[in-house]
Amino acid sequence: MKKGTRCTICTGCGRCFGDVKRETRILSFSDTEKDNLQLSFPVILVDIGTTTIAMVMVDTDGSAIDSYAVLNPQGKYGADVISRIAAGADAEKLKAMQALVLEEIGKGIKQFARSHDISDAKIFISANTTMTYLLRGLAPAELGTAPFKAEHIGEDSVLFSAGGKEYEARILPGFSAFVGSDIYAGILATGICSSDKYKLLCDLGTNGEIALGNKDHLYVTATAAGPAFEGGPCKGIWGADMISLTSRLLKGGYMDSTGLLKDPYFDEGIDIGSVHITQDSVRAMQLAKGAIYAGINIICKKASVSFEDIDEVILAGGFGYFLKPSDASSIGLIPGQLSGKCTSGGNTSLTGALHYATGERIPVKPTVINLAEDPTFNDLYMNVLNFPKFL
Repeated sequence: MKKGTRCTICTGCGRCFGDVKRETRILSFSDTEKDNLQLSFPVILVDIGTTTIAMVMVDTDGSAIDSYAVLNPQGKYGADVISRIAAGADAEKLKAMQALVLEEIGKGIKQFARSHDISDAKIFISANTTMTYLLRGLAPAELGTAPFKAEHIGEDSVLFSAGGKEYEARILPGFSAFVGSDIYAGILATGICSSDKYKLLCDLGTNGEIALGNKDHLYVTATAAGPAFEGGPCKGIWGADMISLTSRLLKGGYMDSTGLLKDPYFDEGIDIGSVHITQDSVRAMQLAKGAIYAGINIICKKASVSFEDIDEVILAGGFGYFLKPSDASSIGLIPGQLSGKCTSGGNTSLTGALHYATGERIPVKPTVINLAEDPTFNDLYMNVLNFPKFL
């Protein structure tokens, strides 16, 4: 599975190759949080991302006792949600995409069953809205067509077979066509809605979702980052690594602020250690970081919240644990004023699903911001595509 600088699948587990060994961070709780967990049954948590599928089995004391991760096999139908929505217009492809993801979940279930008693386990799934539609075999056309309404975003369940047995999994609720149950879970995991001060959650994945809130207010939105944070044109160069390498290219003078690799690297790319960076991979990162940066600015503007009002920025997603905030701000992924407020959230989709399994729910009514309807988004997006300049 080793490729590039990290595994080909990153779920933020912390079990990287290399000199520094980190604590496993698929799920991470303090002793106090573990003491407060009320689980009378083991749970199996599933995070269906556009690029990866991650599963964890959790014992009744809140300990992660097994895990399973795989690339989402639906990738053959497109790298992003827009491509999957288009493919889902074909009834046969829709059926095939549902079967592929259910098969992978079934493989994870069978792996857990070989080493653990899962007879009493309950299954909870979080995912972006497109992935939940495909999981349930629902035609996703409405998600990709204005006014981008989602009729099926409430809690639901899905039945599937694994190892000759039938299982039922509960799907967490979502917010809108582009803000799914993975962000609902992330909000639970980060405690945004129990905080007196504002917190900002940025889920850095193919479908870049953002939540801003406190105990009184909650705002959510999403911006299409594409697969740049999860491989992109340079397969095997994942999230935190690509951001770090992009920062090094800028600081070292190997590319300019417009994202152009300087001669002689423009045509053939450039090697940094064992990693080969191409112009296409830089462009993909440029588009992704611009979308996230613009999304952060607009959600703050809509909420009338300044950067100074934000107490903490949680960087979530499979690679959030490894991302250096200084690298993120140096390439213009997050505003510089927020760099010192960043913390790692790891896979908040999985962690939040566990909170949901204990009965926890979001107590604040959300305000959903549709960036596609915001007249300022395109201009702002174009204005922040360039990288910061280094002297």
